[in-house]
Amino acid sequence: MAEGKIKNWFVRFTAYNTAHVVHQQEQVNSCGIACILMINLKMKKGLMAAGMAATAAVSVVPIIGGFLGVDLGTKVLDYAVKTEPQVYKIYGDVVGTVYDGTSYTNASNHPAVLEKLGCGQWEAFWAGGAGVSAAIKDAVAAGAPCIVHVTWKAGGAHFVVVDEVVNIGGLDWAMVNDPADGDIHVTLLSPGSAPSYDAGAGNFSGWIVRRK
Repeated sequence: MAEGKIKNWFVRFTAYNTAHVVHQQEQVNSCGIACILMINLKMKKGLMAAGMAATAAVSVVPIIGGFLGVDLGTKVLDYAVKTEPQVYKIYGDVVGTVYDGTSYTNASNHPAVLEKLGCGQWEAFWAGGAGVSAAIKDAVAAGAPCIVHVTWKAGGAHFVVVDEVVNIGGLDWAMVNDPADGDIHVTLLSPGSAPSYDAGAGNFSGWIVRRK
């Protein structure tokens, strides 16, 4: 079970002294689901760390403590780390149809899925191209990552997660967790205009999913 839980998860470091855990999407259009997985983990990582520490402490007790430690560790992992198929099912329940990752998700449904995962209250928010940089910065400053919608110039769309914003020389840079390649794309949050993404291949559309 542990092996399945950590499938497609990567730890990434940046030149800005930041560290991130990124999930690479498992289906061609499961970027939204992958972003929900990342939000779920990032929102619960503090509890997971505390739980794992408790697991280690309990496990040093002979025999019975060992079994309790394994059981506690499993419960902590199950709570904080979900698999794509698990969230496909939750998304399908929200929209009332079977979902398998081969079609796009709708950002308006992401808040309900996050709530069912125990992540609290969320909302799909239209900031517009001129306001999306500020909206992302404000969402992260409030203590939670956000999902950002990207539109491609060649057509189509994508979802990514921003979990940190770093200011260097007066400029704000978003640490973009991209499920397409499981990597971090450091992206300038241009004030007053929609940020260009992935070497100009797309732009932030103006939609984000943020915690209320």
